[in-house]
Amino acid sequence: MPVPFALPLRPPRFPPLPSHRIAALREQIHQLDQKLRVLERNSELKDEATTAAAAKTPVVNADAKGFSLTSADKKYSLRIRANIQADGRYYFEDREAGIDTPDAFVLRRIRPSFEGTVAEKYGYRLMFDLANNQVQLLDAYATYKYSDAFSALFGKTKSPFDLERLVSQTNLLFIERSFPTLLGPNRDTGVQVYGDFLTGRLSYQAAYLDGASDGSSLETESGGNDGKDAVVRLFTHPFKNDQDSFLKGLGLGFAYSTGTREVGTGAFRAYTSNALVPFFQYGSTVRPDGSHDRVSPQIYFYKGPFGVMASYTESIQELVTTTVVGGVNTITPASKRADLTNRAWAVNVNYVLTGEDTGYSTNPKPAQDFNFEAGTWGAWEVAARLSQLSVDEATFAGAGTGTFANRNTQAQRIDSYSLGVNWYLNRNVKASLNFEHSEFQEADASTADFENENAILSRVQLSF
Repeated sequence: MPVPFALPLRPPRFPPLPSHRIAALREQIHQLDQKLRVLERNSELKDEATTAAAAKTPVVNADAKGFSLTSADKKYSLRIRANIQADGRYYFEDREAGIDTPDAFVLRRIRPSFEGTVAEKYGYRLMFDLANNQVQLLDAYATYKYSDAFSALFGKTKSPFDLERLVSQTNLLFIERSFPTLLGPNRDTGVQVYGDFLTGRLSYQAAYLDGASDGSSLETESGGNDGKDAVVRLFTHPFKNDQDSFLKGLGLGFAYSTGTREVGTGAFRAYTSNALVPFFQYGSTVRPDGSHDRVSPQIYFYKGPFGVMASYTESIQELVTTTVVGGVNTITPASKRADLTNRAWAVNVNYVLTGEDTGYSTNPKPAQDFNFEAGTWGAWEVAARLSQLSVDEATFAGAGTGTFANRNTQAQRIDSYSLGVNWYLNRNVKASLNFEHSEFQEADASTADFENENAILSRVQLSF
């Protein structure tokens, strides 16, 4: 069948627009383009303002480490932290005949702290203790960091001497620190310099301080002391950067302090057992007067969930007996002098049963926080400690009951055995239970009557 003839299709023809219409359309397009440019610029300005505001807005954060406020450029910061420790102490029997040691619940520590940075290189810290119905200023210092190899600290903080003393109270393995801390200084005021070399394998601390008595902080002493203490501490981690080395967690150190003490410094504090029961104190009229030197070799090793730490402290001090004249302790021709050496050591081991890593100055971080409904139980740790403190036998020499301490009422040596269990419910809550057994060696076995001491110490700690 023949195909019908088809005409070719052509686009329709429109009459040309008048020139004034074309000009109007061009003007409308121009106006729309201007409006679009204005909108785009306004959006850019808004983004720039948002970015500028963000660059000035401080960052507020709350986490397991506390509450913090940090400037956007990170040059200024403030961190608020706190530690609360509620203890229970239970004594099986009296340590000394006729003396009753009461069981007690106590708030051992209530310590808020404020720390941070100023102008990037400067730091500060303030820490208070509100326990025992009083307010104490424990830390108050400023720091300047020039480099990893050199920083300086000015103010009051822990003396850089004892290995266990330098561990924060929130990270202690046992509820109470061991005997070497009784022979070293606690907190002191002065200037310190410190730093690291060899990519962290060698660290140093050096301080020039007002001087604190054994086991004491400066504010616990009465009177004054023109003499000062110089303290030096070196510590090395020889295998720190050898990632595959079995000894990566080995640390070795040595601390030394030297200084002079004066009669006006005040009386000595008592030495206490690990259960905080006094077992030795110098006579009430005995005072330091002369040189005071301390030495302390230190070592620890940590590998995964296992840890061991040991330290030894020797305190050599010149003491004098005084006579109270007009209410003032005074040296007289009848005064007796002696250089006395007291010694203490401690060894502790710990193991995290749930497998988390342990360390010198850190608590294990639970792989799973305690949650009864979910069946997770946090981290569990066991620990054991042997410790001893011995007082110089010459302390009890002399006529009567002894020259520098009463041999009839004071122990010459204490040996302690400690067992502990720590339960880390999460990074902020910790529960501890310790058993403490102490045995005493009397200065005069014919007159003193010291029984073995057995005690259970418990603690619940919340810190952030």
